[in-house]
Amino acid sequence: MSASEEELIGRSYTRARKHPLVIGKLPGAGRLPGGPYTITQVMTMVISFGLLVMTRDLWAHFGAMNFVLMVLVPWGLAWVLRYARLDGRDPARAVRSLLIYSSTPAQGRLAGKPQRVVRTRLASATCTVRIRSAEPPAAVAAPAAVTKTSVTPKRKTRPAPAAAPAPAGRPAPKTGLQALLASLDER
Repeated sequence: MSASEEELIGRSYTRARKHPLVIGKLPGAGRLPGGPYTITQVMTMVISFGLLVMTRDLWAHFGAMNFVLMVLVPWGLAWVLRYARLDGRDPARAVRSLLIYSSTPAQGRLAGKPQRVVRTRLASATCTVRIRSAEPPAAVAAPAAVTKTSVTPKRKTRPAPAAAPAPAGRPAPKTGLQALLASLDER
């Protein structure tokens, strides 16, 4: 098996290290029947018992069985919640995550505040480009160059452009290109 075909295996032990807060022992070192119970199970039992008491007029037509139902229904719901898992979490935490997800802004949060996307604006700027002329100014111009022609030129070259005459006593200034062309002409 080559290195590119190697199968990577990842393991997570987070669930084993997180112990839920449970209620399961009585002060006299006894255990609650069916316990220990998580906070979600206890809240489910309390809320379902409260709802059964408030809606007693709708369902309480069984005589002595009413009391059995008021105990068995909350305990049965709590027992079902013990084994119900959504993505490895108990249903109350999954519902909480769903509510948080649905209430967050679409762009997310930054430093606890909703992130706002700034509308894009067209950036406008001014740029000035000045193009220098190819001819040197008249005050610094060089005298007209005399081109030498050979009898059998090895290569055709362009003659150096003629420049304006320079002040007397000074050598004619040349650019790098003019010096290169002049050296080719001298050969």
